[in-house]
Amino acid sequence: MKNEPSIKALRTGDPVAYQVIYEGYRDAFIAFASKYDLDQDAILDVYQESMIALYENIMKGKVKAFTSSIKTYLFGIGKFKLYEQLRAQKKLVLVDDFQDTEALVEVDNTELTDRQKALKEHFKTLGERCRNILELFYLQGFKIKEIMIAANYENENTVKAQKSRCLKQLKTMMNPQNNG
Repeated sequence: MKNEPSIKALRTGDPVAYQVIYEGYRDAFIAFASKYDLDQDAILDVYQESMIALYENIMKGKVKAFTSSIKTYLFGIGKFKLYEQLRAQKKLVLVDDFQDTEALVEVDNTELTDRQKALKEHFKTLGERCRNILELFYLQGFKIKEIMIAANYENENTVKAQKSRCLKQLKTMMNPQNNG
């Protein structure tokens, strides 16, 4: 869409401005979200939830200006919500090699080693924000900036610091004898 509504029009709650966004990006969002394993009704629900979140973020003053296009911001919210929807439907397991790099992958429980099973259990005990940030980064491949937008962090450094703290917490749980 060449002429996105202004932030000023959106702040006033102008229904025409929101309708332009909704109709202008709906088909593109459906196409984007179709790569996820969700039916079209679920995708449309996620899109509508994303529009509501966009509206609320603007009206509450969380968004003062867009550093990217409205489409990018909206799709960032949508991607996060799609991920939440998928996470609710599937079991995700954290598998790592602490010598190299951590990675989140989907695996069948029967294929897990004892260490992977322990990691899965420890991962479940992390706080919601820690689980979300690690899942977004390692499983979904979100970039730090995308996590910042989708999860409403103030800046990229906050996301990096939170991710680091979460990994350290998980490593401590996995190796308590090395962290005393």
